[in-house]
Amino acid sequence: MALVTGANRGIGLEVCRQLAGRGYDVVLGSRDAAKGERAAADLARNGGTVRACQLDVTDAKSIERARTRVAAVNG
Repeated sequence: MALVTGANRGIGLEVCRQLAGRGYDVVLGSRDAAKGERAAADLARNGGTVRACQLDVTDAKSIERARTRVAAVNG
């Protein structure tokens, strides 16, 4: 599993695309939840497992919520 921050566009999005293409389960982190969901859905259509997660790395509560979600997915 891989968590990529700032992943709804640019380099982060491309990192997600390449990791998903290599068989990783990807958690796509983005500050804007709706943009993250759209980006994850676009990537998932091309194969691989991509999940969106709202994540603002400057907000401790957001980081904790993301950590909890990733732990739940990762089992």
